[in-house]
Formats: sequence, structure tokens, C-alpha cells
Amino acid sequence: MASGTSQRWWRWAGAGLVLVWLTGCAAYRTAQVPMPSLSVPVEAGRTAPALIVFLPGAQEVPKDILDEGLVAEVKRQGLDADVIVADAHMGYFRAGSFEERLRADVVAPARQRGYQTVWLAGISLGGFGAMRYARAYPDDVDGVVALAPFVATTDVLREVAEAGGLLHWRPMWPLQPGDHQRELLRWLQGYVDPGLNRPPLYIGYGETDRLQPYEPLMVPLLPPDRLLSAPGGHEWAPWKKMWVDVLQRLPLPRLPGYQAVVQR
Repeated sequence: MASGTSQRWWRWAGAGLVLVWLTGCAAYRTAQVPMPSLSVPVEAGRTAPALIVFLPGAQEVPKDILDEGLVAEVKRQGLDADVIVADAHMGYFRAGSFEERLRADVVAPARQRGYQTVWLAGISLGGFGAMRYARAYPDDVDGVVALAPFVATTDVLREVAEAGGLLHWRPMWPLQPGDHQRELLRWLQGYVDPGLNRPPLYIGYGETDRLQPYEPLMVPLLPPDRLLSAPGGHEWAPWKKMWVDVLQRLPLPRLPGYQAVVQR
């Protein structure tokens, strides 16, 4: 039987393989300092009271988020919120600087510009990153939207299922630095404890998404109105549908004269 050290090594290696799989054929990109971003105000010439910081998936760049209409949908749904799409690509995760750079280059400057409310949103790798950032700096953000996020590899999810679900699961050994999957799962467990500091979390998956955990992780943790789903897999169609859905639910200020838009 493999030693505990060997088991841990293979689990960490498995996590790395999943991140490589998420990246697919995307070209390797080096983490830049500062982290680039695209800023889109809801109205030119003023700072909105709220800001949504959007994190793309491993296969996307910020322009894709604009081209697919996710930023325009914020205004269409009447939110009085500016949007920044951060270029938080895989290079930052590989370098171990994702949280540091997002905070120093995007979130902290936004707070200094006077935004009263800052939400993080992301798809796929971006959803994983949004939750990781909220875990590291819970006081920095007022809420998180994670669409189709990677949470853990199947062997880690099997641990959870064999323990009887996330509410009963405990790691079989002390967590080591860099074990981001189990760190994230422990953080998610805290959503059942009102005494812990957790920003509101909305999470959703396409009904046939390959990343959807086979064990229903979130059902015991989050209220039903914070769980999202849509027909489809790991692709734009369900992401867009869930994005419209969640924008109608978020507790963010609305533009004057806004009238509810019927979801397409």
C-alpha cells in the first residue's frame, strides 16, 4: 500500500492534471504584473455604486465575455453596476499569485475608487477562482457567483460521498499548503454556520456539465434560490441562461426607471 506521503502526492498531482484538462489546448500565458483587465461602466462619466468583477474560464479571454453579451446583460437587467473583466488566466494559478494579483491590481483599486459593493463572478476556472478569492479575503467581496466551477477531482468527491456528504466529511489528514480542493471544500462547509464570515454565494451548473459534482455538494449548504441550473453542458448556452437568471436575483441596486426583463 502506498504511504500517506505518496497518496498525498498523487492527489496533488491529480489536481494539477485537472487544471491542465480545464486549460485544454489553450496556449500557455505568463502572469503579468499588473493583471490586465477591461473596464465597462454602466454609464459613461460616473462610478456606479456597485461593481461586478468577472473572471473568465480557462479557454476564454476578457473580450470573449464582452462578445458573448455577458457584460451587456448587466445593463439590460437594470443593474446599476460597472463591470471589470479581469484577465485572470491560468498563468496566475500556476504561479501561485492569483489571489495576490487580483487583490492588488483589481479589487483594492476598485474599493479606492469608491465602489460601495463588489461582487465576484466567474465561469469554469473563473468560478473556482472567485470562490478561492472569497475564501482568502472574505472582507473584500460582498458576494460571489460561480457558474460551472471546478470544485474537486472525482477521487476527492468520492471521499466526500463515502463520508455521507459534505456536512459529515473531514480530511483524512491535516491539510497541506496548496491542497486547494480540500481547502475550498472546508470553506464551503462553513456556509451552514451563520457565525462564520461567508459572502453570499450563488452557484450553478449545466444539467449535463462534465464538472458537475456527482454528489450534491451544495444542496445542504445553500438556500434553493442560490442554486442555479440550465439545460446543457460545459458551454455558453447554459452559462448565459444562468447568468440572466442570477442577475435577476442579485441584491444589487437598479438603474432608475428599470422594469423587469423577461428571461429569453
